[in-house]
Amino acid sequence: TATFQLFYNDSKMKYMFGLNAVFGLSAAYLNSYVNGEVVKIALDDVNSEDVGFLGAISVSVASIGCILFGFLDKKIGKGLILTIGAVAFISMHIPFLVYPQVKSWGWSLLVLIYSLHGIGRATFEGTLRATFADFFPQEKEGAFANIIFQNGLASVIGYVLPYILTCTKITNFCVKYSNGGLHNVLSFEIIVMSSGILAILGYWRAYALFQREHSHYLMQEDALQTEETTLLDKTSTKY
Repeated sequence: TATFQLFYNDSKMKYMFGLNAVFGLSAAYLNSYVNGEVVKIALDDVNSEDVGFLGAISVSVASIGCILFGFLDKKIGKGLILTIGAVAFISMHIPFLVYPQVKSWGWSLLVLIYSLHGIGRATFEGTLRATFADFFPQEKEGAFANIIFQNGLASVIGYVLPYILTCTKITNFCVKYSNGGLHNVLSFEIIVMSSGILAILGYWRAYALFQREHSHYLMQEDALQTEETTLLDKTSTKY
């Protein structure tokens, strides 16, 4: 299909995979671990009644972020905005590394985590889609289909990972889920943060390729215009 052909034939698309991956993995981490386990422990919320409120914070931050980044787009460029989004996804996992004992957490850290996810989500919902349209102007349908495919694939992997990354002894990073299983959340966090770093590097590589292609296109346009001008001059001289 056009989706896979574009991914296979255009190197830029391969490098853009990281941005979709970090969003999909972070969303899976938030939904499966933070919503499902951390909120219950940190807020003593057995029925996860506060998940809806925290989710609303993330959505609100994302909505405000979309508007803000829309204004900043022309001033700092899409690349820096996407970098900010990837850094936000990376940063939302730092509290889990620094303060792994979530029993001592309160609202402040959870609000921070959901807000950081909202910032990252804002760049995905707005700036990333616009960037795909810029990078693949002749293949917009295939480009947007790749966003859905790549993000969906990363999300599936993210939901499967907890069942693969198991452990045998309860520690700060070997957490017992409510279903009774022991899961290695540290490995999950490292995978997500690594995908964020690769997302940043991948974007700037894709941007360099896009700039090279654009320069080549402009050179071809100049050459065609010069050729047309020369032909017109010859025609005018002849008659």
